[in-house]
Amino acid sequence: MLSPKRLPALIVSTGIVLGSAWALSMGLAQTIIEKLPDEIKIDVLKEKIEKKEPPPPPPEMKAPPPPFVPPPDIVIQTDAPPPMNTITTQSQVKAPPPISTPASIGKPHVCMQDYPAISVRLGEQGTTVIGFTITAEGRVENVHVVNSSGSERLDNAAVNCAGSWRYKPAVEAGKPVTVPWRAEVKWVLH
Repeated sequence: MLSPKRLPALIVSTGIVLGSAWALSMGLAQTIIEKLPDEIKIDVLKEKIEKKEPPPPPPEMKAPPPPFVPPPDIVIQTDAPPPMNTITTQSQVKAPPPISTPASIGKPHVCMQDYPAISVRLGEQGTTVIGFTITAEGRVENVHVVNSSGSERLDNAAVNCAGSWRYKPAVEAGKPVTVPWRAEVKWVLH
């Protein structure tokens, strides 16, 4: 409930608020009415498109000279000179006897027992082509990798394995001879 002392203050403050609102609305309404134009005109404007000039033509280029094609060689056959009567002797040269190929002896030449354990775990496979010399005694020397398997471990194992191989040496004119040789070592996991 309102106390009698507060009632006059409430009435005065309500009057001030209502008076301010009326003055404000009348003044703003008058200003808005004065600023409105008499007629509102609407017009649709078309965008002007400027015509562009075409670009200049490219500069004239000199045509390259035609490629040089040499004339073809022309061979004109002439009559062969008349045969001369000459006597020649022919001696028969005997071709040297062929060299037999070396044959492996001893245990089979495989290297699966030398498969590196790390390569087995990593699943490395491939074919190593090795080159070496088979001596007149049938020993293997100068073992080297010709084509790699792609794994240095497998290649090194092939070189070490081939060093223990033995061969029946190649024979030329009945005598054992030293010959170069190649072999493939296949590394396959089963």
